[in-house]
Amino acid sequence: METKTLGILGGVGPLASVRFSEMMINMTEAKTDQEHIPLLMFNDNTIPDRTSFILGRSNIDPVPKMISGIKKLVDFGSNYIVITCNTAHYFYDQLQASTSVPIVNMIEEAVTAAILKKPGVKKIGVLATDGTVESGVYAKVIEERGLTCVVPSKNSQSVVMDIIYNQVKAGKDVDVHSFLKIIDELRHLGCDVIILGCTELSVINSDNNLTLHSGDIVDAMEALAQKCITLCGKKVK
Repeated sequence: METKTLGILGGVGPLASVRFSEMMINMTEAKTDQEHIPLLMFNDNTIPDRTSFILGRSNIDPVPKMISGIKKLVDFGSNYIVITCNTAHYFYDQLQASTSVPIVNMIEEAVTAAILKKPGVKKIGVLATDGTVESGVYAKVIEERGLTCVVPSKNSQSVVMDIIYNQVKAGKDVDVHSFLKIIDELRHLGCDVIILGCTELSVINSDNNLTLHSGDIVDAMEALAQKCITLCGKKVK
C-alpha cells in the first residue's frame, strides 16, 4: 500500500499539535526515517478560540481560519487531514464540506477506542472544555452507540477548564493531583471508561503516562494517531 501524507491543522493549541506529531512518529512501526509517514503541519495559533465562540462569549468565528488552513494543507498534497482540537469538531460538518480530502474525526475515533478498551462498557466519562461539553459533540456520538455520556460536576468542570487554559495552554506547571481527583470522581459516578477529550489533557497524559498505568483511560489524540497511522498505510507499534 502506498504511504499517504497526513496534513495536521494545528495551533489549537500549539503544544498539543507538536505532541500529536510525536505520537505519530513514536507509534509508527518503522526502522528507518524513510519508513515513517510524511507529515505536513500548519500550526496556526491565530485561529480564534473555539470554546469562546460556541458559548457566545466571542463573535469571532474560527471556521474561516480553519478552512483556510485546511486548504493550505490540501494544496501541499495532504491525503488526509486531522484537526488537533476536540472542540473544533463542533464545526466538523462545515469543515469537511469545504474539502474533498477526508478529515479524520477525532471524536468518533475516541469513542470507538473507549468501546474497544472495555467490552461491555455502559458509561463513558468525558473530560473536555466547556465548549466541547456544552456543544454535546461527545454525548451525541456516545448516545448514538447506545451508551451514557457522563461529565464532571460544575465545580470539577471549572477545575478542568483552569487546568486546560491557565496551566497547560499558559505553559505553567499542572496540578496533576487535582486532575486525578476529577478522574476518580467520574469513576465513582460509574464510568467504565474515561476519555481525555481535549488535546491539552493529552499533553498531561504524555507527560504522566496515564493511559499506560490506567486501564480505563482513553486519550482521544492517541486514538486519532492510531487511526491515522493505519489510514496512511503503516502499522501501529
